[in-house]
Order: sequence, then C-alpha cells, then structure tokens
Amino acid sequence: MLLAALTLGVAAATADATVYYGALEGAQKPAVIVALKVFDRIPEYQEIKRRGLGPDDSDYWVLLAKANEKFYAAIRKAAEARSYDVVVEAGTHTFEKEPPDATQAVIDSLEK
Repeated sequence: MLLAALTLGVAAATADATVYYGALEGAQKPAVIVALKVFDRIPEYQEIKRRGLGPDDSDYWVLLAKANEKFYAAIRKAAEARSYDVVVEAGTHTFEKEPPDATQAVIDSLEK
C-alpha cells in the first residue's frame, strides 16, 4: 500500500532509483533514506494505518496527500540544511561511494 502511495507523490522513479529530492545527474553530495521509517512518524500516515484505510476510502486520499506534503517538506528541509543535492530511497541506486543515511535527519525535520 505505501509503495503504491509513494508513486502517486512527487518522487521520480527512474530505471534504478527512486529520487525524492534533486536529480541523480551531476549529483555531488547524495544521501539515502528509508521512506517507510519517515512515513511511520507522520501523524496522517499513522491515522491511515490505525484506521486500516485503503485506496477505496475517501479519507485515505486526504490523509495521504497531507502525509506526502509533510514527507517532501521534511526531505527538502533536511537536504538543504545538509547541502545534499539528491536524496534517494535506500537500495535503489548504487553510488561510487556509500552516501550517508539521512533518514533520522528527515525525521528530525518533521518534528521542527
């Protein structure tokens, strides 16, 4: 359910990477995150899970839109604060050097 929801958001899925912020081409300072860990901290997503909502429920779409908005705002805030030029889902792209896991930084940005 979450993966289907994420594809409805702003994330750009390429052949080998799910990009949440920036672009892979020319990236000098990448970071990775585990989106599910971030979504699990967003109240609207918690509500979707608590109520067992799915795509056939109208509240699902309202809550998902709010959760996606918070998700992407937190990624943008964390990326800009740490000068990351691209943020991708962990394990969806291979970089020359292992990038830092910015999941906790994104979660921290949710709470500010």
